[in-house]
Amino acid sequence: MTTAALLASIGSGFVVAYQYEVADPFIASVAIEAILPFGAFWRALHFWTSQAFFLLLTYHAWQSIDDLAKISMRPSSRRKWTVLSLTLPMSILALFTGYVLRYDGTGQAAGTIAEHLLLKIPLIGSGLNRFLMAGTDEGLSRVYLLHLLLTALLWGLGTWYHTQRVILSRKIFMGFLVISITVAILFHAPIDLPGKNIELIQGPWFFLGVQELLRFFPPFGAGILYPLIPVIAFSLLPWIRNRKIPFSLLIGWFLTYFGLSLAGWLRSA
Repeated sequence: MTTAALLASIGSGFVVAYQYEVADPFIASVAIEAILPFGAFWRALHFWTSQAFFLLLTYHAWQSIDDLAKISMRPSSRRKWTVLSLTLPMSILALFTGYVLRYDGTGQAAGTIAEHLLLKIPLIGSGLNRFLMAGTDEGLSRVYLLHLLLTALLWGLGTWYHTQRVILSRKIFMGFLVISITVAILFHAPIDLPGKNIELIQGPWFFLGVQELLRFFPPFGAGILYPLIPVIAFSLLPWIRNRKIPFSLLIGWFLTYFGLSLAGWLRSA
């Protein structure tokens, strides 16, 4: 199902990307729905299948913990676990750049916050922002390329290297596609007006915890170090004997992040 979601996301993404104009992103996003035949449907299909891919990937990663004892015994399996660990932050970044690319109020705020966080990284922050974002000075061309690159990496690492081969059941793929099409018809992809007050904007649902934490702690700690905790803890699970520490870090992080996200949602509601 994770592979089916990624396929549906990439397929619908091609349709949206073909009509997208990086020089005028918000107008392009609106024009996709207004001018392209069934444009609202294609944009919604890309949005919802991308969300589904991240959630299914997270569930797959959680399921894999049951096989941790077997995975720990084989170096090749431990390497694949590391790849699985990397696909999680990649999928979040792919989702995040997708929000930025539509360049509505939420997208503009997300892009601005991301640039500020990158610039707070000691020594390499300015260069990293110049390489990955630079949206304030040079528009969204780098963000657009990053979005495409992350999609390619997710496909290559997730299906070619991580699983070696993927046997995708036609029944599962068609079932997922029917559900996705139904959701895309019933629920439009969100878009709001640009130029809103950033303080009043509720960010992407997976970013709410970080957004809330940034109110109380320095950007480098809240926006860079804190989100790295679950990635590092999860990736270390098969490599160390005493797994209580990374497990405790994971559970504690998810509990605190859920609480922060809930507080952020209530604040914006």
